[in-house]
Amino acid sequence: MAFPGYVAPTNLMIDAGVLYVGASPLGMGATRGGIKFDPGAEMRNVPFDGKTTDIAGLDRVTAYNAKFTGKMIDLSGPSLQRLNPGSTSSDSGSEHIITPIDATVMLAEGDYLTDVKWIGRAQTGGTVEVLFAHAIVEKFSVSGTDKAEAEVDISIKAVLAATETNLNACPFTMTLRDA
Repeated sequence: MAFPGYVAPTNLMIDAGVLYVGASPLGMGATRGGIKFDPGAEMRNVPFDGKTTDIAGLDRVTAYNAKFTGKMIDLSGPSLQRLNPGSTSSDSGSEHIITPIDATVMLAEGDYLTDVKWIGRAQTGGTVEVLFAHAIVEKFSVSGTDKAEAEVDISIKAVLAATETNLNACPFTMTLRDA
């Protein structure tokens, strides 16, 4: 049998991409180190007595825990408010005051992020897009270091809309657009 040889990739995503929230191209701010997308698919191969190994055709996705994670360096008032779902804000002169939601209070539909999209540039001139129609900032932390900008470690989780009737639906879509 002959070695098949090297096959060059035909379509790559180039650079870090941009995270949009709605129509805002820097919806959550500039990044450092790019964004990571994890579909979080949990798989299960149906178990039965006597089975000693997984069998093709018996696998299924049992849950999605899709997330965008990364480091943001934007600490503007609007980005801080997006980091705190359910928060309120007020402006007082040169201050932008964010008041987080009280503990145990359920979030309202408007507290969720909509149309969170990560768009990357494809080698072919097109784009690679991952869209969370509904999402929530699951957690974040801010850290600063000497002689550098503060970084916001962020995790944005895809969720189904409150009006979704298919509770097994995948909470994200992926699109590859040609140039």
